[in-house]
Amino acid sequence: MSVLELTDYTIADLDRISAAGADAPVLPIRHDGGLVLLGPVFGGAGGGVCLRCAEDVRLAALGRSVPRRDPRLRLGGVASPALKPLLDALVTRMTADPGAYRETVVAVRTDLATAAEHRVRPRTGGCPVCGPLPDDSPETAAVRREPTPVEPGTLRGANPRTAGPAVRAALFDLRHGPVGGLFRVGDLPVASVSAEIVPEDHAQQAGFGRAEDFASAERVALFEAVERQAGMSPRRTRTTLEASYADIADHALDPVRLGLPDQESPHATPYSPDVVVRWVHGWSYTHGRPIAVPEHVAYWGAGVDRRFVDETSNGCGTGNSLTEAVLYGLFEVAERDAFLMAWYTRSPLRRLAVHDDVTLHLADRMAQLGYDLEFYDATNDLGVPSVVSLARYTGPDSLPPKAFFAAGAGLDADAAIRSAAVEVVVDVEVAAKRYRTDPGEYDRDRLRAMLAAPELIRTMEDHVNVNGLPEAAERYDFLDPTAEPVDLAVPDVPRHDLDALLEHYVRAWAELDLEVIAVDQSDPVTRDRLGLHSAKVLVPGTLPMTFGELNRRTRGVPRLRPVGPLLPHPFP
Repeated sequence: MSVLELTDYTIADLDRISAAGADAPVLPIRHDGGLVLLGPVFGGAGGGVCLRCAEDVRLAALGRSVPRRDPRLRLGGVASPALKPLLDALVTRMTADPGAYRETVVAVRTDLATAAEHRVRPRTGGCPVCGPLPDDSPETAAVRREPTPVEPGTLRGANPRTAGPAVRAALFDLRHGPVGGLFRVGDLPVASVSAEIVPEDHAQQAGFGRAEDFASAERVALFEAVERQAGMSPRRTRTTLEASYADIADHALDPVRLGLPDQESPHATPYSPDVVVRWVHGWSYTHGRPIAVPEHVAYWGAGVDRRFVDETSNGCGTGNSLTEAVLYGLFEVAERDAFLMAWYTRSPLRRLAVHDDVTLHLADRMAQLGYDLEFYDATNDLGVPSVVSLARYTGPDSLPPKAFFAAGAGLDADAAIRSAAVEVVVDVEVAAKRYRTDPGEYDRDRLRAMLAAPELIRTMEDHVNVNGLPEAAERYDFLDPTAEPVDLAVPDVPRHDLDALLEHYVRAWAELDLEVIAVDQSDPVTRDRLGLHSAKVLVPGTLPMTFGELNRRTRGVPRLRPVGPLLPHPFP
């Protein structure tokens, strides 16, 4: 085994070295200022992560200001002779077992003489050397249905690869990501953790977890980080299909069925069957066949040009199997549809009783702040138990917004209500902080202008804040806080097998003339290392969650029968 030391090199040099490979294992040693980076081992027949990918993800973790794709970017350095014994010992260890370091970089800080191992991965956009993306075609989109048993007492499948600390170990790495930061917030009524994704070609994104304890919140945040990263851009080859709908109408999803913007949107290209866009292949669970879907609909961070709609992460799910991911994406579609249906139709909803200790604790916390915490049954024809939560301000007149809303859904009544409670309570608390740091966001004159002219509403925060005005109270007067509370009804559906449960909803929604379509968004590396799958679920005919009134999409949704004009929703 040979050693390749690089003390003065460019990104172009790393590209050349990675592309050339080697007949026998090579241990590269790179110097970059106060760092010495040993590995990953490449060459021979062992596979692993190439040198260029290892450096690309490291530079990405330093921030978007680093021109990591500029072939002229020059790096280098020389370590102090005092470090020679440490470096020699590391080289001896790594050359003795090269197979153990094909996906690992050992980073030595020259100022502290400390060494740390970092597991690296191919670039998420794919690498022809070490991580070629799988094909995207009708054949590869085909889904093999099979029984998917659940863990007792849950609606999740078993997955020993995500047990205990495995998820954190596989995803969190300050130097290489894909999650580059885990941050706890300790002054909220529940444990809250954000998992910040290393930015690559997109703005900073994060997964968020809120739970009774920090360990649980961290796991949720990491899973959501996987989901968000998978949903932003394709993890399959992108050159398979570029066409207009008119060219492929016999095997493609008609964009009109998705609900196009109700009015001209600055973020969308006016739809025409002749506009050429990129397409990816999904699977119609309803009809059991592949179907082409516009790429910018399947991946909410893709397709900044020629996009018909400004898509969000609505309908994205992650699970221990593709079936599980699709099922949870389906639940989210149902939750958002139920919320918007109730709001737009001003449907009187039954008030819900609370039995869960955590939710009762959150209600007590809200009472201290002057808010009543209320829950309403928004379950509609989709048959997924859905909850609308409302924190209604009842204290003395002051600056706080008068109302906050959120939602939850699922087949566990207490968990659905708890989820809706956590979301709305955190929003109340965070708004108090934001008011201190950015009071202009709550300027009443600005918000009153949005109340009169909804087209001025552009952001998620605008949706929340304008509906928190005292003058907006009549918008939610169909929710009666004095009604006698009832228990959230949960349907008798298959619970022992996730595939059977998914099939139940696919068939039930087909009776409503609704087609369930899913695009497999799974990141190949995360799937292979952790057994986690991700999917985007599309159900044409349901109401998609949008932000910014110019992006609202209700046109062409026959299930919606609004009462009066459509008022901007308050969903956070």
